[in-house]
Amino acid sequence: MKAVTKQDALEQLKKDFSNSSAVVFADYKGVTSEEMNLLRRTMREKKVLVKVAKNNLVRIALKGTPKEQAVEKLAGPTVTCFALGDAVEMAKAVTDFSKKVEAFSLKEGFLGDQVVNEAQIKQLATLPSREQLVSQLLSVMNGPIRNFACVLNAVQRDFTRVVQAVADKKAQQG
Repeated sequence: MKAVTKQDALEQLKKDFSNSSAVVFADYKGVTSEEMNLLRRTMREKKVLVKVAKNNLVRIALKGTPKEQAVEKLAGPTVTCFALGDAVEMAKAVTDFSKKVEAFSLKEGFLGDQVVNEAQIKQLATLPSREQLVSQLLSVMNGPIRNFACVLNAVQRDFTRVVQAVADKKAQQG
């Protein structure tokens, strides 16, 4: 690889690392080209960028950052998945793919600046998606307002029933 090409690849890797909310490294030794194409297709739908880069280039790209310790132990063929969107969606997609394709195995990665191992990535995959969490939060926030509206409505409803009961009683008395 020419020096200019390596420098361009290094700059692009630095951009990818800075633009991603989470990164997962995985071993793809034994994965066929068809399976890699399937991985790229499914990840593209989840807003995940999949790249194969030399481990040394990845180390150089992360040198001097808090994420540097995540790549010290990288060895062998490694594919890097960059979460450009929701990190949970990426973790779910990568974990599902590793279940489908035995040769594809998760190594480690990072979420923000925190290093995560394979077990933590799988645990992250069990979380609800961002949309589900926002929906649950809005439902919880809407609860007190809904209950307050019911209480206010109950006062009017009960008052109307009392007035109707008094009117019925007077009608019976004559």
